[in-house]
Amino acid sequence: MPDAGPPASYEAAAAGYGGNSVKRPHSPSRDGSAAVSAAVAALTTGQQVQFWHEADAGKDQTALVLRHGAKKGVSARLLQSHGWLNGTVEQPFDPAALDPAREETWPLILPKSDNVFIDRRGKPVLAAGLPRRVLLVRAPSSKPPLLSVGFMRWGGVYSKWMDDQEANDGDWGKYGSPPSDEYMGHLVKLGLMAHPQLMADSQGHPTFELLHYFVTSSMDCWNMPELAPKLREIMRGTRKTLFWMLWPAEWEDTGDPDFACYIERQALFAAMRSCEALGIRTAFPHPADQLETITSKKWMATLSVHPGAFLPAATLVSKGAVMDNVARAAENALNALNHIRSFNPMPVSPGDPPAPSEVNKDGVKKGVVKLGWSWENRFVVTFNNPKQLQERLTEMMSQPGCTASQCLVQEWVDFDFEMRLYFLPPSDWPVKAPILPTMIQCNAWGPPDDTKGVGVSRASFSKLTEAACLERWEQDTAAWEMGKEKATKIGQLLLAWLLATEHQPVPMIRLDFMMRRTAPGHARAVFGEYCEMGACCLGWKEGPPTIWRAALDAQLR
Repeated sequence: MPDAGPPASYEAAAAGYGGNSVKRPHSPSRDGSAAVSAAVAALTTGQQVQFWHEADAGKDQTALVLRHGAKKGVSARLLQSHGWLNGTVEQPFDPAALDPAREETWPLILPKSDNVFIDRRGKPVLAAGLPRRVLLVRAPSSKPPLLSVGFMRWGGVYSKWMDDQEANDGDWGKYGSPPSDEYMGHLVKLGLMAHPQLMADSQGHPTFELLHYFVTSSMDCWNMPELAPKLREIMRGTRKTLFWMLWPAEWEDTGDPDFACYIERQALFAAMRSCEALGIRTAFPHPADQLETITSKKWMATLSVHPGAFLPAATLVSKGAVMDNVARAAENALNALNHIRSFNPMPVSPGDPPAPSEVNKDGVKKGVVKLGWSWENRFVVTFNNPKQLQERLTEMMSQPGCTASQCLVQEWVDFDFEMRLYFLPPSDWPVKAPILPTMIQCNAWGPPDDTKGVGVSRASFSKLTEAACLERWEQDTAAWEMGKEKATKIGQLLLAWLLATEHQPVPMIRLDFMMRRTAPGHARAVFGEYCEMGACCLGWKEGPPTIWRAALDAQLR
């Protein structure tokens, strides 16, 4: 039956913390009448139950359950936003009177006092300990959830770039970037809470729990090996997995908001490996060893000698060599590129232009210098002659706070636009049949602005529809189809190579190719980059939910 509300003393306690701006939390509005009545036909005052707690961990003053507190030298906390909590019925409940659309008809439950509620900043949320209207209630159960999920996420200095973005061709789309609160909020709603295995046990109840480890600096990741055993103990699920929503970088912690979400790579990968060593799997982006391989960009050099990879020639140059004698380092790098290209020449059909570029047909003199563990074209600079290569190497290896021990030097590639192939290998992969891309997206880069220094994007970026690509290629549909076919074929070797780096098939990977129309009806595809799960989906609006489903499916197999 409807209730007039909690006792006045409860309301007074709520007003004592944050005044009327603090609302008593309750379960989400969903059709839960069957779930309530399936667990208990009726509820009596004082009866012990479990209720479904759900909160948006991305919002301040949201009530999260403290599962492991901060200690001296460690500012991170382990908090829970979703899961079944113990409570006591505050008033009789008749399921016949339940209207899921009317909160006042829901059961009134008092959380057990051992549930400590705080927000993501560590401030108590006293109102969360008061009686609340709850839609999903069940009899007490010791059965573990099917899946325990942990979001390893940023909790340090906030930066507007994480969430607030002006819509443009280079933005992250309607879901935001992986480290952002916006992205994780969508992941919960359209990933976890939309997954049929996680939202419906035999009684129609959710079967997962969600924890959050808020990282404020690289030091919090360095401390993860000590915390990992406790994390494994706290995660009650029959399967345990983590989503690492942080970016590895070769930069010292600065506190600069522009570097929010970036963690020293050694610290991040050590944290990931310490959890994986205890059987806590990585669901996102990839297991530590594989993610380190992909994001390091070292494969751009080591794989460039393989004819089937169709990569531009590349070599790694150490910081020590640059600091000792940059002229010799640049000369040796160019010699290495020329040797790799002569050892592994790109095939050129009669009448086609030189591959991979016109300017280097008689020897490499133009190319790019890149850093690993960098994104959004921020640490990619061009050179046009040996002298400029020396300048670029010095500039790249002398940045304050940069801890990179080497950089990549790569020959230039002529191309008209990029073609991005999104592969989601099937659960029974590897199979004999070729894997086709689930989605293809294209984009173009403007001319590089060599007046800009490192650390900023040096070229404009624009999305291209298929129609726009065909317009650039004079409506040459034969060349378009050949380009897609070549990229897909090269992709088969690149996917197989990933199996050599990690025995488990990747749930998702994006392969970027540089495309050029070489003659009427002919196209060339040169491989550009592996992009990890979570990379930008451009105009593929349903891309992130599709990828989240693939990541979760892989953990539930």
